[in-house]
Amino acid sequence: MNTRATTSFRRYRVLLAVAPERATPGLLRALRVHEFDLNVIHDGTRVLDSVRAATFAAVVLEAGLTGLDTTSVLTGLTRLAPDTPVLALSPREGRDQLVARLRGDRDDFLTWPFNTEELVARLRLRVRLGSHAGEERSLTRHGDIMVDTTLGLVSVDGQLVTLTPTEFALLTILISNPGRTLSREQLTAMLWRDPPASNVVEVYIGYLRRKLGSDRIRTVRGQGYLLQE
Repeated sequence: MNTRATTSFRRYRVLLAVAPERATPGLLRALRVHEFDLNVIHDGTRVLDSVRAATFAAVVLEAGLTGLDTTSVLTGLTRLAPDTPVLALSPREGRDQLVARLRGDRDDFLTWPFNTEELVARLRLRVRLGSHAGEERSLTRHGDIMVDTTLGLVSVDGQLVTLTPTEFALLTILISNPGRTLSREQLTAMLWRDPPASNVVEVYIGYLRRKLGSDRIRTVRGQGYLLQE
């Protein structure tokens, strides 16, 4: 799909160190769709060697992974890659011990079972905050929707929402035109050089409604689409 609209999305390399049963096809697909290139390992003894061999935007680390000493690995990461955030995964009963080992605001954790969208949103936030540290952020609000065009993040009523690059570009256009109805033709011209299908705008409006709330984008009959207050 040849997308015209520009966003702050780019590809990020992530080390995914989890047990084989965690690396489900659905999780891997979700991470790859949302801008992450993955190096997947299932052996905890290889984490630090992997970080020595390559630069990663983040490390997703399962506590209790075979061969993994979480404390030693976090100490090693502080030495080898002090600015690389860690998203740690643990069972609920091991959460308190894990949190005590994390390195302040740089790192984050999730307990399983977890929602794939939440993992993607948490990982994206860690990566974006790290890669744009010190930059002035550009924020646009519309009601309880906030779009951070610097970090490429969206929240609704304070909760992060995971959007694909095209969904993010469409929302950015709508929120940048408050009170204005934009036609399908206008949105198509703004988003695609070569539209993949005649109904592609309707399809992506549907995706946004499912993620933001069905009443947030209004269809103005015969005219187009309007972002509701």
